Amino acid sequence: MARAVTRPAQLGLVLVGGAVGGALRIGVSEVFPDTAGPVPWDLWVINVLGSLVLAWAVAFTQARGPWTLFPAIGPGLLGGFTTYSSIACLRWSASEQLDVAIGVLLITLAGAIAAAWLGWWLGDRPRTPLDEAAVFAEENE
Repeated sequence: MARAVTRPAQLGLVLVGGAVGGALRIGVSEVFPDTAGPVPWDLWVINVLGSLVLAWAVAFTQARGPWTLFPAIGPGLLGGFTTYSSIACLRWSASEQLDVAIGVLLITLAGAIAAAWLGWWLGDRPRTPLDEAAVFAEENE
């Protein structure tokens, strides 16, 4: 059976995950040059990837029961990874032509929704024999 994690430990996991997520967000931004054209590809990648992984983590947790690391991965890492990009997106869209800004935001939204659907589907897959072996080992500790 999974061990309960105290509230202070959960908050610590969120804090550590958020710090890592913010650092990853900055790292992804560094991969894409500012001169890549009118589309902020770093924002698109961050939001779509964040949607995919968060949907997977939630579906995985719901399908398999409590997951000790969920606070670090869900609200922590992915919160730190994607929230900053929303702020950057607002700054970016204010300086672009309206039609370009709306188009990029709609494409980002469509990509994020599709990625979330895929992430949910992947996370909600039936247990594999390896999953069953891990549950068996945990129950017999």
